[in-house]
Amino acid sequence: MKSKYIWNIKNNNDKLVNDLAKEYKFSTIVATILANRNIVMKEDIIRFLHVDRDKFYDPFLMKDMEKGVNRIIQAIDSKEKVTIYGDYDVDGITSTSILYMYLKENGVDVDYYIPNRLEEGYGVNEKALEKISLNETRLVITVDTGITAVSQVEFANTLGLDIIITDHHECQENIPNAIAVIDPKRPDCRYPFDMLAGVGVAFKLIHALSLKLNNTEIIWKHLDIVAVGTVADIVPLVDENRIITKLAFETMKDTWNVGLKALIKVSGSNKNDKITAGIIGFRIAPRLNAAGRLGDAKRGIKLFITNDIEEATKIAESLNEENIKRQELEQKIVDEAINIIEETIDLDKTKVIVVASTNWHHGVIGIVASRITEKYYRPSILLSIEDGIATGSARSVAGFSIFEALNSTKDILIKFGGHEMAAGMSLNEDLIEDLRRRVNNYASSHMEDDTLIPKMNADMEIKIEDIDVSLIEDIVNLEPFGVGNPEPKFICKGKVNDVRKIGKDNSHLKMRLDYNKYFLDGIGFGMADYYDYINVSGDVSLLGTLSINEWNGTKKPQIMLKDIDVNNEFIREINNYYEKYLVLIENDFNNESLMFLNNEGITPIRKDYEKIYRTLLSLEKQKIQHIVIPKLLHIMNYDSKRIITILICLKVFNELELLEFNISEMKLIFKLYKGKKVLLEESNIYIKLRQSMGI
Repeated sequence: MKSKYIWNIKNNNDKLVNDLAKEYKFSTIVATILANRNIVMKEDIIRFLHVDRDKFYDPFLMKDMEKGVNRIIQAIDSKEKVTIYGDYDVDGITSTSILYMYLKENGVDVDYYIPNRLEEGYGVNEKALEKISLNETRLVITVDTGITAVSQVEFANTLGLDIIITDHHECQENIPNAIAVIDPKRPDCRYPFDMLAGVGVAFKLIHALSLKLNNTEIIWKHLDIVAVGTVADIVPLVDENRIITKLAFETMKDTWNVGLKALIKVSGSNKNDKITAGIIGFRIAPRLNAAGRLGDAKRGIKLFITNDIEEATKIAESLNEENIKRQELEQKIVDEAINIIEETIDLDKTKVIVVASTNWHHGVIGIVASRITEKYYRPSILLSIEDGIATGSARSVAGFSIFEALNSTKDILIKFGGHEMAAGMSLNEDLIEDLRRRVNNYASSHMEDDTLIPKMNADMEIKIEDIDVSLIEDIVNLEPFGVGNPEPKFICKGKVNDVRKIGKDNSHLKMRLDYNKYFLDGIGFGMADYYDYINVSGDVSLLGTLSINEWNGTKKPQIMLKDIDVNNEFIREINNYYEKYLVLIENDFNNESLMFLNNEGITPIRKDYEKIYRTLLSLEKQKIQHIVIPKLLHIMNYDSKRIITILICLKVFNELELLEFNISEMKLIFKLYKGKKVLLEESNIYIKLRQSMGI
């Protein structure tokens, strides 16, 4: 069995690593991890390892921040009504919540507006602005949206609405004519960090306001909510995003926010669980997202801004129920999308998957696009068609910007937006085929040859004897891990001391590796399919992350497996002989082939036929009708070249109609036909082989 990924070990400058280790008293391993993340300058190392509030940049370095803050303070002084216009995803919900709470604390008459995903779609729309204007609002602040709302801002201006835009998405050709456009991705913005989530930009606005209003001490509690939106939006956890999450994760377990506390509880987390990016990404964020995907995203905001524990619990439970419905709906759409792909798309000739249906709820197609991209390791665009309009979500793979691909087709899109890895768009139904053709043409000229091959990066190869609890504790200090600061992965090599399937359904793998009397335990969740390819005492390479297994007060290091390479010398030899066997078959056992078999001593004799048949009979009695070739050789105590012996026996049995068999990816699948008595001498192959041996 091949490893599922291409393994890449990052190339390190040995001198740089050694200098870092020496100057800062790091282990070589920790120095390597930092170097791999380009954290090598003194200022960067201090900023990364010593996180505190003082490390935040001056918010007024952001373009138009001064203008925006001054306009908000004017609204506070003149008691104007302010409306926050947010988005319906987690980033938008958290952005709206923190700005609403801060403005409320400062006595502002503040309201919020979240467009309905199903009825209004993404972004600022004119009907919403009309409603807001009729509600006596004079100032609208967008969060996590608005950077492409050029015509909508012009319309707002005609209504007498002042607009402040805060966003983090990529800018297009024109910047909206708003009072202030605060987006670190603006080409003319000199802010030191441009990878904030929308909630990060909203927090910088709060930070700037608090400096002007001299109440900075009240803003830090909101970092708990900022961290949720930051992780959920899958922005890199570096620089200010790292500061946000690192500080928030220290307080989030006992968060002051009753809504977040209720959400953490209903998500299945308990007080002892350490808050991680995984907890937020896989437990908390999906429940918040469910609000906007299937129903009313405002519930997420109500959850965060309430001080009523009972109300918070009720909302959290409703979001949990909504999430269950979302999961069921999502799986139905995934199954339908896979059927369409398998039946209509030639994946060998397709770089970007584009599928559409009138049956899909567009509230969940973004999640489905992620799962399709994960399954096929290709960028994907899923489109939900309604009333002639296709509304879609796109997801990409590393190394290919789906935003730029869509930008190349913008003349046929009604609207689009997003970033390198994810985007949204809408277009007329009759242009879907054009979109499919053009994004694939774009991919053909802009995608590298190996882009569609899944890869896994390891920080370094590490010796088992170098792995101990203290090393892992040093690595833990580099948390939080996530995009931009991935959990360090290592490659370990050694001999298999023990391997077994574990779990209720035997779907997991547990193994022990040894090297020079040192041992390392490994756990692979959902990796039981490797079991048959791993032989005790055989060589193996593991790729995974390190963790501490604590049991009865004893701490032991272990490796959490991500991939296994069992392509050792034994496997390679089997493959080589298998290829030779195919040549023999193609040549129909000619004289040269027969001479090779006899010289190698692998022409089967009668006891080989008996042995292989008895083995297959025994396996079938155990209800086993497929077995990997290395395992079969191991059971029969044959060396690698005897694969040819086994395969010739199978060929003879098949000719005699004793069985049928197939071999795929080094796995033998067979079916015995019992009750039939035959003589080996009735096989032409058997006779030919016997004659070649002079028998």
